[in-house]
Amino acid sequence: MKWNFEYGNARIKDFQVAAERDQRSGKVHVKSIDLHGEKLTPTPRFWRSMFIRFGFSESVFRYFDHGEVFQRIAARTPSDTVRFCVERPGKGNPRLLSVSNPKRPVIMHDEVIDLVQRYEGDDVDYSNGMITSTHRPRSGDCTFEIGGDHFKHRFVMETPIDGFSQPRIFLSFLRMVCSNGAIGYSRAFRSDVSLGKDIGHCISRALDSYDNGEGYAALRQRFESAQTSWASLHECNSLYKILCKFERSKSFSAENVMPDFHKMTGRLHELYGMANLDALSEKRQRILPAKCRIYDLVNFASEVATHHSDADANRSLQAYIGSLISDEYDMEGTAVDSTEFADLLVGESAAALN
Repeated sequence: MKWNFEYGNARIKDFQVAAERDQRSGKVHVKSIDLHGEKLTPTPRFWRSMFIRFGFSESVFRYFDHGEVFQRIAARTPSDTVRFCVERPGKGNPRLLSVSNPKRPVIMHDEVIDLVQRYEGDDVDYSNGMITSTHRPRSGDCTFEIGGDHFKHRFVMETPIDGFSQPRIFLSFLRMVCSNGAIGYSRAFRSDVSLGKDIGHCISRALDSYDNGEGYAALRQRFESAQTSWASLHECNSLYKILCKFERSKSFSAENVMPDFHKMTGRLHELYGMANLDALSEKRQRILPAKCRIYDLVNFASEVATHHSDADANRSLQAYIGSLISDEYDMEGTAVDSTEFADLLVGESAAALN
């Protein structure tokens, strides 16, 4: 899909919010935002940038309407101008991405794509104001083996094109047997790219010189430990809830994600004779094992994210992997016997792979 992006300046009084409050739940649903006579669909990124820019939070809308809040801010800061970015997809309604300081440098979509292609980026994708690309570190592939599986070093760069936040780099491993990319979406495996006045030069320098031997060694150690650690009910249940959420929203191209997940973990409800695993305390869930290892959870999540998911589901599943491997496993080191792990965990379905 081809996107076009529009940038401009506005004051907060220019944002006219069309919202309605549910009388039963009290929740407010924003239908659109009128800006300069055009109705735009606000994104979560817009609200997050607005909260940070003006120092308030979403909870204030429980007591005051959006119009009241925006009017009050406009009265206190009548000359405060923000830069906005509007995403105009080839199909669908235009979306309001974010607001930012007009003095802050911004890099355009086409410029980022040119930089990524110049440095041979793979899996280039755009979603919600971010361009994501996968690259080789300066030291090269550095192919290595863990328990019979071969991996290569990679890193993933996220570059904002709407002026909000800054580029970030995450360590990643590419599992060669099935081309799964497991990304360490957590602070432990993240590096922020320092920006100057010329963002393109800063990104180019990062893509050309980035390497992190200590970070890759730490990530490798977590993968090795994942092969010798049984997965707990809590760890499986956390992934299960993410899969359920995105299955309901039809974010998966494969039809049998949930059956294959239960096949891998061993049907936990039947294993422990409970209709609802949440009836167990979190402490209890952390000491009860499933019939798979942490490495299986990582491979399953990365396989679904890489081959069967849309952009939002991909990001959430990779974030699950990052949080899982950055902390100590619930049952770390409890599976001392060696085993062979399946190449693929999601079976063939009628739906084609992405």
